[in-house]
Order: sequence, then C-alpha cells, then structure tokens
Amino acid sequence: MDKILIVEDELIVARDIRKTLEKAGHKVIGVARTAEKALSMVQVTRPALVLVDIFLKGSLTGIDLASRLNEEDIPFIYISANSNQSVLEAAKTTHPYGFIVKPFRARDLLVSIDIAQYRYEHNKEMNRRSSPGTPTPAPVKRVAFNDDGFIGKSAVMLKVFNQIQQVAPFDTSVLLLGESGTGKEVVANHIYRESSRNNRPFIKINCAAVPSGLMESDFFGHEKGAFTGAADRKQGKFELAAGGTILLDEIGEMPLDIQAKLLRVLQEKEIQRIGGNTMIKTDVRIIAATNRNLEMEIAAGRFRLDLYYRLHVFPIVLPPLRQRKEDIPLLIDHFITHYNSTMGKNITGVDQPVLQRLLDYNWPGNVRELQFLIERSILMANDDRIREIILPDEHPALIKNAPTGHSQKAIEEIEKAHIISILEQCNFKISGKGGAAELLNLQPSELYAKIKKIGIKKFFY
Repeated sequence: MDKILIVEDELIVARDIRKTLEKAGHKVIGVARTAEKALSMVQVTRPALVLVDIFLKGSLTGIDLASRLNEEDIPFIYISANSNQSVLEAAKTTHPYGFIVKPFRARDLLVSIDIAQYRYEHNKEMNRRSSPGTPTPAPVKRVAFNDDGFIGKSAVMLKVFNQIQQVAPFDTSVLLLGESGTGKEVVANHIYRESSRNNRPFIKINCAAVPSGLMESDFFGHEKGAFTGAADRKQGKFELAAGGTILLDEIGEMPLDIQAKLLRVLQEKEIQRIGGNTMIKTDVRIIAATNRNLEMEIAAGRFRLDLYYRLHVFPIVLPPLRQRKEDIPLLIDHFITHYNSTMGKNITGVDQPVLQRLLDYNWPGNVRELQFLIERSILMANDDRIREIILPDEHPALIKNAPTGHSQKAIEEIEKAHIISILEQCNFKISGKGGAAELLNLQPSELYAKIKKIGIKKFFY
C-alpha cells in the first residue's frame, strides 16, 4: 500500500513500525508525534491509510484525529496498549478499520493493514452499488425458516436482508450479533447457501459445547501419540472444512488460549496439528456468532481485541423480536404451515385475541420462543384454530388461566416443554446474564423448584 502515515508519539515504536512497513514494500510518507502535526501532514499529502495511537501528546487525542480522518474519508487503524471499555466505546464511534493491541508482531500489523484495505475498498463498492442510478439487487426471496431463509417485512429485517445479500458472494468474515433465538444460525445458513463456497463443506462448531481441553484438537487436529488417548491421527474441523465455511457459534465462550491460536490461524491461513511438525495450509471462510457484548468481554479481559477486529470485518446485528413485532403474523403463518406438514394437522390460523396477546408479549426468547410456543399450541388445539395460548409470563396463574377442556397434566406438559426449550436455548445455564431464569422472568431458586416439581430429570447446572 502506498502512502501510510504513522501517528505515534513513542519514537522507538514508530521507528519499528516504519521499518516493518518498508520491509514489506509499503511506502511511509512520514511520522507524526501529535494529532495536530498529523492533520497538517494530511493537508499536504493525502495518505491511503493512517496508523493512529489513541493516546498522543498535545491537546488532541488519536480519537479526535480519527473523527477528522472520517470527515476526509481516510481509513485508519488504531494502535494502543489500552483496551478498557470506555476507550473501546469511544474508539468504536469513529468506525476504525482495525485495532492493534501493543505489543504486536510484525505479521499482525501487516495482516491488519491488508484487512483494512479490503474493508475500505469493500465499503466503497457497497456504497457505489447503493448510490442513485445503480441497478438494485434482486430482492431477497422469502424462503422457509427451516430451509435456511429468514422471514420478515419490517424495516430492521429488510436491512438485515440487504446486508446478507451484500456480503454472501464475498469471502469476507462475518460476525453475527444478537440475542439468543434471533436466528443467527439461520442467517449463517443463508450466507453459506448464497456464497461461492456452497458446494464445499459447511462445518458448525458450538464453542460453548466443546470442552476447553479438547477444543484445540477439535479445531486443528492431532497426530497419533500426541497425548494420552491419541491412538490415531485426527483431522481437525479447519482441515475438514478446506475450501468451505466454518460457523463458530457462541464464540464469546471461547477460552483465551484458543482465541490466540485461532487468531494466528486466521492471520497466517495455516494450521498445525497437536504433536505435528508440518504447517498445513487452510482456506476457510469464517462466520462467527455470539449473543454476548464482545466489547464488554474485551474490557473484562475475556476476549481478545485483535481477534475481535479480525472477525469484525462485516458485522450483522440481528434485531430481537420485540423490535420487529410487525413480522409476528408472518412468522406465525410460516410456523403453522410447517407444523401442519410435519404433524399432519390442518390448523388454519390463530384467533384475533390470541394474536393480540402474542403481539403484546415481550419475547425474551425471540423467534425461537415463538416457534416453540406455536408448535405446542398446535399440539394442544382442539379444532382447526389456535383459540387459547399460555404465555410464559403467566406462570403464577398457569392453572387458573388454563384453557377450557385441558387437563392439569396437559398444562403441566406445556409448561415443562417450554422450560426445557428455554434450558436448551441457554445451553442449560440457569442463573446469570442470558440464563433460563432471566428469560423466564423467574428467580433462579424458583426455577430450580419448578424443574424439580415437574420432573425435568436431565439437565445441567
């Protein structure tokens, strides 16, 4: 890349960065120790990229400089040793093209520049496509939820549809963000289906479900005899997915030591099996998904900032169902059609009072919760309409408000099925942020009591 400006007040660090860039064939137009000096240099020679230290000498910070660079449409990468939450939040508002944490390897710097260049050019292409006079891409088709589509007509969902269309044809890494049950895996399926890699493997890994001690072997494989019990050579998921796509679901649960190994694999595009001496080239597209706030995880020291920016090339935020309630009738119709087919039923719809209650409900479990609720309601329906429905927030009066003709045992089965579905949704986490008790609006002790009372035998604390 031509014309890189370094803004760094530590002369030794600036010198090392310059040497690394020039050795790699990049042209450095200068080094500025203050934001003020950097701005004056930008007016003389427009850089193609600026490396910005956040904390600089002088009255302006690197974040102040970044805001001015945005006005000039000049891409920049932050370089900083500070990754506390307040700094991250302030830095995030300036939309950087990367963030490198000191100390860093030369390889990390060069890869970050390549990613920044790609993101900048990709954004320009996306802006060009969306500019007036540019042909509009064909609308996203409404396809079955259980196939790999996504249903909705709300403004927030149309935005998601558009983002999926934009990114699917490229090999760009995608980060799917959103609460549990919003459809992150459904979006990942659609991106894979619409990509040029759709005839190659698509391997899904739930990072929360793989024991930390087995994760490296599961990801990267091992050689025979690499450790006790390694009776044979094993190929890891990255090797098996060659030429295809990997979904790293619940990536916020990944241990830090595996995060470091994953980062190097993504940067260097090669893996090494445990116990092996050979580096194996790997070509995979990464789709990562999480319901966690990764910025808060970074600030708490549980997620690597450099990995975050390596994955954060194209983020898609999936809205919770409570923000797209106009889509609920569409979703209900779809689920009824689907379960009529699989159950041999002939439900024609829901009564208006039932629909209104569904529209008024807050949906902490999002689309997945709605899906489970419609499924159970179809099972319990006495004729061709869903005329009664029991919402989870009605648990204190569950029996009193039971639909006419349903036995107490049937009502208990509805409650049991719903609790099990929420437990599965939360990976059987009871308490804490995102736990089943929170989604069910219960105290953890109350949920434990219910689990015992209604006889849920197999679950994990």
